[in-house]
Amino acid sequence: MNEALKKETFSYIERHQDRLVDLICTISSIPSPTGQEQKKAEWILQYLHNLGAAEAYIDRAGNVLFPWHVDASRPVLIYNAYIDTVFNQVDTITPTITGNILAAPSCGDNSSCTAGLLFLIGMIFELHIAAPAGILFAFNVGEEGLGNLKGMRHIMETWKNKVASVIAVDGKSDAIVNVAVGSRRYKVAVEAEGGHSWMHFGNANAIAVAAAMINELYALKVPSYPKTTYNIGTISGGTTVNSIAAYAEFTIDLRSESKEALLQLDTACSAIIQRAQTDTIKITATLLGERPCSSVMKAEIYDRILDIRRKHGQDTVFIASSTDANIALSQGIPAMSFGICRGKGAHTVQETLELDSLVPGMQQLTEFIFHE
Repeated sequence: MNEALKKETFSYIERHQDRLVDLICTISSIPSPTGQEQKKAEWILQYLHNLGAAEAYIDRAGNVLFPWHVDASRPVLIYNAYIDTVFNQVDTITPTITGNILAAPSCGDNSSCTAGLLFLIGMIFELHIAAPAGILFAFNVGEEGLGNLKGMRHIMETWKNKVASVIAVDGKSDAIVNVAVGSRRYKVAVEAEGGHSWMHFGNANAIAVAAAMINELYALKVPSYPKTTYNIGTISGGTTVNSIAAYAEFTIDLRSESKEALLQLDTACSAIIQRAQTDTIKITATLLGERPCSSVMKAEIYDRILDIRRKHGQDTVFIASSTDANIALSQGIPAMSFGICRGKGAHTVQETLELDSLVPGMQQLTEFIFHE
């Protein structure tokens, strides 16, 4: 990044920090649970059109896309920020600011990054900045929970063979993700005889069967490296206290940094389910979603972020995580994820971000995009 452009953009970010904070507050206040992102997508599209981004549109998956100086003769660089949240029952969100702390559900993860990309696009138009190459700015759906990376899957399929790299603007500014954590998620349904708790005592109880399977799952040994995990996220079943449960279900989340370790865990989990089935107990496992793994790769983008942070006296530790970069990484396309702020309490209604981290976070993203 040449010094003149760096000075101009860094100064712009410092002068207009309040605009960025206002954007974060506005975006945080628009509920957008996974699968219900339309209202936020329409707001983002209108904001882009008001900036002058006439080419912006909403695709079939519900993503808001703004192709900037993109043509068929050169590969595209994707910068995306997802717009869905984990909050299904939060209808009214009122961000608050106390000193250096902004508080609101999703304020950091991922409203700050959505706002950051919009702020950056506004800066591009206002300062008439030329692109280093064709960029596809994407505000995608379906990143959280059972969204199963719906938005990024659609983008990568639509733009396949044209993508040079993917930067998922997500999370904290000092958490640099370059390895994809893969996952497989299941709903396990148990059907049993059930009956009256007194008269039919001894009949198979779906809740007891589910509990036994869960207990067996939690006895599994998994490697600490490559890190591999399992979790029972939800459980339900039965009808009344004096009825033997005829139905129960639970959800499982299996994760690993390694494709091989994830497959081994998946196989062990399937064996537990198979062993629990009898003539009177029916068990159905339904795959709810899966995310691919990746391995460490070498690419210019990793050297670039290292160099930028080194120049600012910052250490860089690359980590593995599950992000919108998963799809590209699994396809061997250079990709990574980092955000624009520091904060706490992601995925809780008590989430906060540190306001004084926004300027350096935006400057890091700007320096990364407009490198030479």
